[in-house]
Amino acid sequence: MSPVSQAGPAMQFERAERLKQELVEFATNGELKDEYERQSKAFFEEAQHDELENDSVLDWFLFDWFDEDGEGAIVRYLDEHPDLDDRDCEILLNWLESINSAFEVYSTAKNSVQLKNLDDGDYYTVKTRVTQTPFKRGDFIIARLLPLGKDLIFSGLQFLMPDREAALAWLEMRQAFEAFDSPEEIEKAQREQVAAFCELFGCDELTVASTKLNSTLQRFQRYLINERRDPETGMTPAERFRQELGQELSVPDLAQLPDPVSNATEVTILCDDFDGIVLLPDFNRFKRVFENDKPEKQVPDWKELVWTYIKDPDIPIVAFERVAEEHPGQVERVLRSLIGDKAFSLEHLYAVLLHYKQPVDGLEDLKDDQQLWDLFNNNPTGKPQSRGRASKPRNTKKATAKSKTPPKASVKKTTAKTRGSSAKRAAVGRRPAAKLTAKTKTRKGRSAPASKKRATRRTPANKR
Repeated sequence: MSPVSQAGPAMQFERAERLKQELVEFATNGELKDEYERQSKAFFEEAQHDELENDSVLDWFLFDWFDEDGEGAIVRYLDEHPDLDDRDCEILLNWLESINSAFEVYSTAKNSVQLKNLDDGDYYTVKTRVTQTPFKRGDFIIARLLPLGKDLIFSGLQFLMPDREAALAWLEMRQAFEAFDSPEEIEKAQREQVAAFCELFGCDELTVASTKLNSTLQRFQRYLINERRDPETGMTPAERFRQELGQELSVPDLAQLPDPVSNATEVTILCDDFDGIVLLPDFNRFKRVFENDKPEKQVPDWKELVWTYIKDPDIPIVAFERVAEEHPGQVERVLRSLIGDKAFSLEHLYAVLLHYKQPVDGLEDLKDDQQLWDLFNNNPTGKPQSRGRASKPRNTKKATAKSKTPPKASVKKTTAKTRGSSAKRAAVGRRPAAKLTAKTKTRKGRSAPASKKRATRRTPANKR
């Protein structure tokens, strides 16, 4: 029996309420504050809204929002609290399997209500702290259910719908939103994004002065969303969104540029079939480091530049992938020199980069990170599996979209100290560095809040 299930009902409720409040505080006033405010602004677009709608968007953000790495508020919270009590951790991880749907109230009892899910017909018994629920048999509600030990509890507000038709209409709308974020739609969008970038700019890699970066990204965004037409339907993405959902496609403002990009003289915009739109500061200078045996003649500050690309978490791994595809031997030679490891090979490229970009307590020695990488890739000896190729993990980091619940995060089995970050490293899905392949990735699905009046999507053009 799990520690959570051993606790009494009152203690379980108190623990759940405390964790929920801490999660809310983390999302609204902590690390995710700016992102939460940006998402709220995108939902409402300056329109007046009431407290109920604010609560609905907050509930969506806590459980259905995911960042560009496929991580939601719960996993981000766990990453920031590695010493969290195991019982608290278990509750939060179970909340990754929350159920957000339309329900019919089947029966009520003291401290519980039985619901029928209109999506799949399943029945759920939900525990409550009140002796008499405000619902009666035959009511239709929109609610989110959270696992708590062996029971289920309500999360936040429940929305009472006027009748079955209204509840089914909400369910249909939610499924339509999820269809736009399905793995198939996202893979299609990624392919179309690369094609659109090449159509507009003539290649998948464009270097511009930093002063022209925002205007260039906005131009591509307009072309991708409002101008480029699907050859099968003849519609732009904005027109299709309007036709299928009856609402306007709202695109959030471009995010603030990270320091390495904003301080660069020039920036390379890379449209990658795996990473989407990527911004690489001084990338042309970075590439020149690997084009000859004496980089100091071409790039006098080459060591500082390469270390920036190694350590800065805002500079994605795809930068090294691109140069390793053209110059695998030079990449090995340069990294051997910088990290002081004469035996380094591209098998450990991602282990090295993640060691510096996403450091984990307890893995201060680079060799430990490399051994962990080999273990997760079924290569316990650490010997290169193929000359000049970087080891590709067996699992991808991105989770598949589900219509009912998001998948359980891979962090559940890790220790408290490395709970979030080590799973994040072990599950990063990358391509062989010495060969460009047309690989795509998937994201977790997101459903709209119950009171959502206007549709928004995170578009590839906004991705940093």
